[in-house]
Amino acid sequence: MAINNSSPPKIPDFKAFFKSHRKSLARSIGTEAVRHFKENFRQEGFVNNGLQKWKDVKRRDPASPWYGFEYKGEKRADYPVKRGKRGQRLKSTKRLNFSPAATRRKILTGSSGELQRSLAYRIDQTSADGIAVAITSDKPYAAVQNEGGTIRVFGKAPAMLPARPFVGYSKELNDEIARIIDNEFQKFLNK
Repeated sequence: MAINNSSPPKIPDFKAFFKSHRKSLARSIGTEAVRHFKENFRQEGFVNNGLQKWKDVKRRDPASPWYGFEYKGEKRADYPVKRGKRGQRLKSTKRLNFSPAATRRKILTGSSGELQRSLAYRIDQTSADGIAVAITSDKPYAAVQNEGGTIRVFGKAPAMLPARPFVGYSKELNDEIARIIDNEFQKFLNK
């Protein structure tokens, strides 16, 4: 009978791996999540088991009274309405807050793209699981844009805003997070 004198295979210390890599993993995951969610703005939809396009906006619909609307703070007193002999509004009268660029601009980007740029991650080390990554925005309207809800247009009539999710559960993001963890773990094992 042959005796094997080689030492048994070393079992990796998973606990040591996660303890030593948890902050760097959280940063990598947070960075990837922000990148993934910002990509939703470029694609004008939410990526989860494929792309789910957002409902189009009225400012891009020529049949809508909101066509080309871009808030500029202009007042009608600045541009008096010109009327014809029969009292009808002349076509040469300037349309307030009209912007040809608004008819082509992507959904949820606005002229500044500040909602997309506001996405960031926060690492919470007080989580019961040890560490958690949260995606945040400092824009007060981010939640209603993401989840939908009732808003007041210029503080007046209520209007229902459709949900246009840009942050949430995504199978593709979870697959990418698993790949990140696996790559880091493989590096740890090969040391």
